[in-house]
Amino acid sequence: MKRKMTIAATALLCFVLLFGGCGQKEMDPEAFYVYYLNIDYTGIVPVEYEMEAKDPEKQIREALAALSSETQSVEYTKTIPSAVKVEDFRMDSGMLSLYFDRNYKELETYTEVMVRAAVVKTLLQIDGISNITFYVADNPLTDSSGQLVGAMDNNSFIDDFGQETESLRSTTLTLYYASADGQSLVREEKEVYYSSNVALERLVIEYLMKKPDIENAQSVFPSNTKLLSVSVTDGVCYVSLDSTFQNQNNNISENVAIYSIVNSLTELDQINKVQITFSGKESQIYPNQNTGGTVLYEKNPSIVIEDNAGDEEEDIYIE
Repeated sequence: MKRKMTIAATALLCFVLLFGGCGQKEMDPEAFYVYYLNIDYTGIVPVEYEMEAKDPEKQIREALAALSSETQSVEYTKTIPSAVKVEDFRMDSGMLSLYFDRNYKELETYTEVMVRAAVVKTLLQIDGISNITFYVADNPLTDSSGQLVGAMDNNSFIDDFGQETESLRSTTLTLYYASADGQSLVREEKEVYYSSNVALERLVIEYLMKKPDIENAQSVFPSNTKLLSVSVTDGVCYVSLDSTFQNQNNNISENVAIYSIVNSLTELDQINKVQITFSGKESQIYPNQNTGGTVLYEKNPSIVIEDNAGDEEEDIYIE
């Protein structure tokens, strides 16, 4: 079933206003605040905090510990999830570099923006810090569209995300993953938040690369597969991957590997066919395929296990 995009107005309003509960709190300009995520993960909450450390380096450590610690509140929760670790930090002429482990990249796009805002707004209160750069597994942080995030300062996150209201969206993606035995496809419907400057076709591929949430399913993408490009012209989606995709798990059939991508992309209204190439060159998915010429794949519902399709109830959107 094709899905329609919509702005999740209610959730976004809380996020746009930034301070949890859809309203700003009056803050003491002389106090130090730790910014936590609200309990619904729809905004961040400034909580007054008494800093014990005096030295800036020790204050950074103390603030990061607070951001990573469980709270006793029913209104907000810790900012940095348990699975994400800050492995190191470095200060140089007012520039703070934070080094997160690779689990940071597993954060949902919507949650990651809030985590980033909360960490930056907390640490910028420490004397001597003028901007902050995030690194993940020693690489500079990139956003969901692959662009470098770069150094962030007080101008990066404003108290009212007015201009973000129209750019942050919600949609339900229909994704197809390989079954446990690799001989069929199983369907997962996933509600996601994303920036409007990220193409939906790229979002689909990025989620297919991740481990599915449903049981008895697996991604057809070998680890470290790189998406080189994805674009849509006249109803055809052109996907370029690196050759890592050819190093398939032996139990995943050729059709399943192909149609995990094709069936997922053709769920989008603007896509009817898919071409898959490697490094921008026309090539078959597998060397032993002898179809010849340019191949445009269309949806193949015959290999989908319908028992895993879930309810077909009408979608409900917040307008």
